Amino acid sequence: MWMKKRYILKLADDQVTAEVARREAETQVRLGDAEPLGIDAVPVMGGRALSVRLGNRQHLVHLTGMDRKGTVAATLDGRPFRLTVMDELKAQALESLGDAGGSGTILADIPGLVIEIRVRPGQQVHQGEPVIVVEAMKMQNELGARVSGVVREIPVKVGQSVNPGDPLVVIEPDPGG
Repeated sequence: MWMKKRYILKLADDQVTAEVARREAETQVRLGDAEPLGIDAVPVMGGRALSVRLGNRQHLVHLTGMDRKGTVAATLDGRPFRLTVMDELKAQALESLGDAGGSGTILADIPGLVIEIRVRPGQQVHQGEPVIVVEAMKMQNELGARVSGVVREIPVKVGQSVNPGDPLVVIEPDPGG
């Protein structure tokens, strides 16, 4: 029996649905309405990159990081790109929030380890500014401020393990936005 999971992929202004199906050691990917393609991925370069076979084509993928919205910075066959990857539920939740998600609290999305804190309490930050780095699944995830404001609290320390939903940095939003 195939176990399937659907994702939403965004590259620049393009969006496509990807379905990943697994059965024992076999994995297939279907992009949009296309036919499913077999996929294999093998770590190379000491685990810093993946050699990926998709259908009959071979690619070298080097993942360089992921932010809390699921945007992956990577290179594909030497060309840089940024790709947002979300499961369907997260995509629907973010869409329903729209611009109302004005909380300045940054929460852990997945289990990980805090490896760097780039701000301190009382510091003024701007929306998108990197504030903390969490390592999860052997990838460093640089998380940015969701709002402009003042850092009020950092309830974690470097080297601390975190779980989904744990607050990482609390930012008091500027009254003017």
